[in-house]
Amino acid sequence: MIRLDERFLSGQDHCEAWLYLPEGAGPHPCIVFVHGIGAIREVRVGAYAERFTRAGYAVFAFDYRSWGASGGEPRFVANIENQQADIHAAIDHVRSLDAIDADRIALLGTSFGGGHALMVAAARPDLAAVIAQCAVVDGLAAAVKAPSLLALRWVLAGLIDQAGSLFGRKPYYIKLAGEPGQLALMTAPGAEAGYLAMIEGPSPWRNLIAARFILGIPLFRPIRHAKRISPRLLMIVTDKDEICPPSAIAKVARLAPHGEAVHFDASHFEIYFGDFFDRATDAMLCFLSTTPATTVRDHGAVEGSRS
Repeated sequence: MIRLDERFLSGQDHCEAWLYLPEGAGPHPCIVFVHGIGAIREVRVGAYAERFTRAGYAVFAFDYRSWGASGGEPRFVANIENQQADIHAAIDHVRSLDAIDADRIALLGTSFGGGHALMVAAARPDLAAVIAQCAVVDGLAAAVKAPSLLALRWVLAGLIDQAGSLFGRKPYYIKLAGEPGQLALMTAPGAEAGYLAMIEGPSPWRNLIAARFILGIPLFRPIRHAKRISPRLLMIVTDKDEICPPSAIAKVARLAPHGEAVHFDASHFEIYFGDFFDRATDAMLCFLSTTPATTVRDHGAVEGSRS
């Protein structure tokens, strides 16, 4: 596996990226990796790149603007519209590379990035395939699950940050992942430990996010775009997901014209490690290598499969 440094322009800033290439001559099929909220290239990407390059796929991973090594100020601001623009720019950049087969580009989004991948795919019929893992597909449903006191603290923090931004103040940050009872975006039991376990080596990652992001969560509803996703779609459903209702994740596969779902008896963070990771990535590779009529029943219960 070879890792090359790449850079592309999105808006007025540059996004920094890594291109992982498999052995052998190209052009190679490529998987564009779409991070979850607060994640950067050092958050578990290497493990996925190793699996996929071994199977002959290139992997392109980038940092959103204002995160990681990419440009953009202020830092640690998660702007939904800008992040989706970054994904479009990443796809266009990958398509221009000699080492990549422009007709075989797939999106792999995980967590909030899974929701991003669905919305981008609804506007990109040129993609070969889309995979969304433990995806946040309905921000409103996810917000409703939150304890009322935490939801109130979220909204207050978001309003403070948003109001401050109107006057040019520095962002009001909260923790990205914390323990139950803390003011953090993710507070499910084990969320902080699970997130920290995904960081691979030294990195610029920090456990921070500008609180204004919270105000946009209820409006983030990729499930409403499912019927417009024309590329083949695989939903990796974590049946014990604490963040987004598994029923909503699975529903996307039924709504999409060419959707299918694979279920795992895993929580939101368990899918990234151990046997669940191995089985989920096997399912992804099977999906990518088969014809639209082929299912992946060897890897888990499948629903919503369509030809």
